Amino acid sequence: MGGGGRGKGKKKRKPLPKLTAATLLYAAAATAIGLLISTFMRSQIAAIFGTAVLSILPATQFSGMIDPVSSLQGIGAAIGEAYPMTHFLTIARGTFSKALGFADLQASFVPLLIAAPLLIGLSAVLLRKQES
Repeated sequence: MGGGGRGKGKKKRKPLPKLTAATLLYAAAATAIGLLISTFMRSQIAAIFGTAVLSILPATQFSGMIDPVSSLQGIGAAIGEAYPMTHFLTIARGTFSKALGFADLQASFVPLLIAAPLLIGLSAVLLRKQES
């Protein structure tokens, strides 16, 4: 009768390595966004507040959390494609809903790999020199 639901041809789902890698890459990118925002702020409190506001609003509005990125137009679509949360959500959905592997999710991992070094480099370039 029942065989436990797993056939011989089915792949075993292992979402933890993919989601862990995506989470670490997204955390690095989000931290780099905070670093970039802090280069424009005068105090640490302002940097924290600015990072919170400038991270949460694009994450909910443009990342595909509410509306699919493919339905966005103009600057909203550009922000959606550039924002790291978009790619993290794609990986999370693909990992759990569709049991996709690293190869299937490569198009979402590459932007996350690029985001943190790019944002950190941009922060270093834009950082004002401190007077001694």
